[in-house]
Amino acid sequence: MTHDVIVATYSEYWTTLTTAGRSSPEEARSLLKRYVNGPYLDHLVAGIRQMDEQGREPYGEVIPRVKQVRVGGKHAELIDCQDTSKAGMADRRTHQLIPGTIKANSTANIKAELGQSSDGRWRVVGLSIREAACTPPSS
Repeated sequence: MTHDVIVATYSEYWTTLTTAGRSSPEEARSLLKRYVNGPYLDHLVAGIRQMDEQGREPYGEVIPRVKQVRVGGKHAELIDCQDTSKAGMADRRTHQLIPGTIKANSTANIKAELGQSSDGRWRVVGLSIREAACTPPSS
């Protein structure tokens, strides 16, 4: 049960992050606080502010491919070999894909840290992209 809730929260986080990336930093914070907690939320909002200043926004979608979830009390670690082959960056004014920002057959090896908040919800509290290549789990 907890495993499924963590995976669902993590997956919803990515969908919400794409929407937040197309929003103002203030709207982004409001959208993300359901899925993100602590200093990592400030980090994401700062990144969205920077994208906005550069005239960029997320394009397409990433597809989580969760390989492993380890839970210890109110802390969880999730390993994802995310399919990023349909995600890139777009011009914020035209919403058109910026050439060269999508790489076919690409993955991201992600380690996400989640914590269970006082309201009982699991939230992402940190995320890193690992250098090592990854292979998505078998379906």
